[in-house]
Amino acid sequence: MTGRWVATRYSAGQAAGAFLRLTLVRPVWWLFVAGIELALALLIGISFDDRYGTLTRVLWGPVYALVPTLGIVVVVLGLSYLVNRRRFRQRLREGVVLEGGIGAHFLVLHSPWAQTTLSFDGLASVRSRGQWVFLQQIGSPVVNVWPAELFPPAELARLERSVQPRKS
Repeated sequence: MTGRWVATRYSAGQAAGAFLRLTLVRPVWWLFVAGIELALALLIGISFDDRYGTLTRVLWGPVYALVPTLGIVVVVLGLSYLVNRRRFRQRLREGVVLEGGIGAHFLVLHSPWAQTTLSFDGLASVRSRGQWVFLQQIGSPVVNVWPAELFPPAELARLERSVQPRKS
């Protein structure tokens, strides 16, 4: 193993925050927000009195829908952060040691509960956000979160380059 990392009491919150930032850069998230805004704008526009014309409904519906949309977004993001922090707290308790190493064509990750060996060819995506690296295997919706300290920068760049051709 080339990298070793020890969890602190703040690790779960930091990992949950990094995961939240990863969510905010995904196009699917913004499609979800746009869908909520559109649905609320239509509902609010339709609910206007008959004395208001179509132009007023079309212009003011989205304006009035903005506040509830932002409220829904804040609640969803807040709950997501809290749920993820709770899950990460189970895995990243203070004092937990994680180890990792990168070989020629594989990645080895070791926690107190398991050791995982992943082939570069089996990874669908590798994303780095601050102090955390997010790994997703081909055919799996699950995103694994590991401390960036386990991945030397040059090796992480090589890993990201090896996954890049499959993304396009």
